[in-house]
Amino acid sequence: MKRRTTYILTSAVLAVVLIGVVAIVLVNRNTTNGLGLFSSDTSILNKNALKELPTKAASMASLNRIAEGVQPPTNSWISGLALQEKPLAVFPMPLSIQALDTGFQIGLPTIVSDAKTITGGHVAGIEVLVEGATQFQLSRFDKTSASLTYSKGEQALGKLTIAQGSPYVFYRAGSDSVLRVVNTEGGKVVNGEYTFKKGIRTYSIATHSNAKLSADGGQVTVTVPKGGLATFYALPEGSTDMLAENSGNEVTGVKITHEEKDGQSLTKFKYETANQKPTVVSTMAYQTANGGEKVDLAYQSIYGDMQSRRGNEFTTTVPLISASNQLSLGKLSDEEKRLVISDLQADSQDITIEAQDSYFAGKQLARAAMLYGIAKQLDQADVATQLESVLKREFSARLGKNYFYYDTDLKGVAALTAAFGSEDFNDHHFHYGYFIYAASILGKYDKSFVDEYKDEVNLLVADIASYETYPEFPVERTYDPYSAHSWAAGLSPFQDGNNQESSSEALNAYNGVALWAEVIGNKTLKQNGQWMLSNETATANTAWRSVDTSASYLKNYTSPVASLNFGGKRTYSTFFSDESNTKLGIQLIPMSPVMETFKADNGGIKEKLAKQDKPNNYNVALGDYLLMYLALSDKAAAIQALDRQTDEFIDDGNSRTYLRAWIYSQD
Repeated sequence: MKRRTTYILTSAVLAVVLIGVVAIVLVNRNTTNGLGLFSSDTSILNKNALKELPTKAASMASLNRIAEGVQPPTNSWISGLALQEKPLAVFPMPLSIQALDTGFQIGLPTIVSDAKTITGGHVAGIEVLVEGATQFQLSRFDKTSASLTYSKGEQALGKLTIAQGSPYVFYRAGSDSVLRVVNTEGGKVVNGEYTFKKGIRTYSIATHSNAKLSADGGQVTVTVPKGGLATFYALPEGSTDMLAENSGNEVTGVKITHEEKDGQSLTKFKYETANQKPTVVSTMAYQTANGGEKVDLAYQSIYGDMQSRRGNEFTTTVPLISASNQLSLGKLSDEEKRLVISDLQADSQDITIEAQDSYFAGKQLARAAMLYGIAKQLDQADVATQLESVLKREFSARLGKNYFYYDTDLKGVAALTAAFGSEDFNDHHFHYGYFIYAASILGKYDKSFVDEYKDEVNLLVADIASYETYPEFPVERTYDPYSAHSWAAGLSPFQDGNNQESSSEALNAYNGVALWAEVIGNKTLKQNGQWMLSNETATANTAWRSVDTSASYLKNYTSPVASLNFGGKRTYSTFFSDESNTKLGIQLIPMSPVMETFKADNGGIKEKLAKQDKPNNYNVALGDYLLMYLALSDKAAAIQALDRQTDEFIDDGNSRTYLRAWIYSQD
């Protein structure tokens, strides 16, 4: 069974800003009720096209903890809790949670750094046994919060609710419950609340709605009558208790809306509470957030300090990124165009799209499509006609029942030939991003392709980036609005939580979604795609391609990037290679035109390249992408290195034509 979420090196080669203000309201992202965005756009799901696919359940997911009517949360921060036979810890930030069939643990991670790793793993701070409980099930979730129902046989005992950004965990009793909290020595009861310390962490248990607690030595017994509420929370070292006054305001769900305004992409989070009263929320260290009342409560995290605010709503803001699949070739000189055309003629004679799995086939389709787009831009009609024929033939062989199937358990589309755990829904946004991006280029020029294959491409869009929740597909499967990035592992079989390695392939996916939306004329899909693209781009810059070590507990980390981020860990490593070039290159692939925004790295580009094991040598795995990265900072140096770049070290998703065109098109 494959547990990796990305790539294996089998050889040296790794085989419009919208004018005005447009509001996009995403209504109730609760995956249990089927409600999504009500739009005048035609639905992206054609159920007849879906019915054409064979069906099977090929995943190793354990569905015993998924309540009836709830879609399995693949590629989510809660995947490891819900889809593993033995539930694993999850990291809703700032807390960590370990759910057990007999109870649960709550931790406040201690962050430790060294040269290549930042860790903040789960360590139990509050350990709770739900008396009589034999099982929990995921009974409700939205993109940012989740509820687990604990049962004794057929009897529901109570519901545990956790939420990203929340320092609280809530237990609402469905029937009379007794909770036994162990290993709480040295605490005290004040005004119905028990507070104790473990190391430098302070933990509290508060009771509401007729719940009561008593302490005996190292154990606290919490008696929660039907309808009663017990709340658990943690405080960072040295802070005063600013959480007690809001501990009775049970979070019941989080609604998310977003809009484009003045060149910015805004995401609004509304934390709903059972009594409509305020709660306290902490935001990710790399985010710009506004709203609510700031409180003096900062939690350490693997990204730095998380600031807190009291209220029910906050808004994050990032620069709006316009999707793009076209280089600015009009600025090329006649000689530069001649050289690009010469490469184009050579590369177009060597087009092979033979991979059977969806990752490498997707890369090969995207390579051919980028050549096709360049041929169209440079008026090379014969080459364009040839490439168009190849693309249509190879898409025809892959868009349908002979290549994909519908997974009846995990509610999505997977390739019949599995790669890197795609049967467990690993990396679907990486794989399908290439398909969708290639389709956006072909569809831009060939409307007959769109007419014939729109519904089949839309199935791939629906799998990774639907803006509606269907019974057959979840909303935005891979994207996490609170963290503002995606998760790559379908089932998240990791004690450190879910993960993502290739931040650039993630933003490539949403770039493709927005571009495909233009082709099919779906305004809502385009806006949703650009929202995810904008946030993924910002987070890739601040959390993958750079590491803020200003917090004292992060200063030991000296690596140039964080190439693999988990919920509870960041590392300078990859799943497939320990070479420095791959650790940076996997944050650059495939250098589609939208990635010209990486110019924002500015001086950091040369600094990162200088820290390579073989600086100034681009004949290494993924070295062609490092060379393209250099061109964003020093075009002249990139041109000099271009002629030394051997074919062996041009990635199978790239071409000499595109490599040259990219470098020449930079300012």
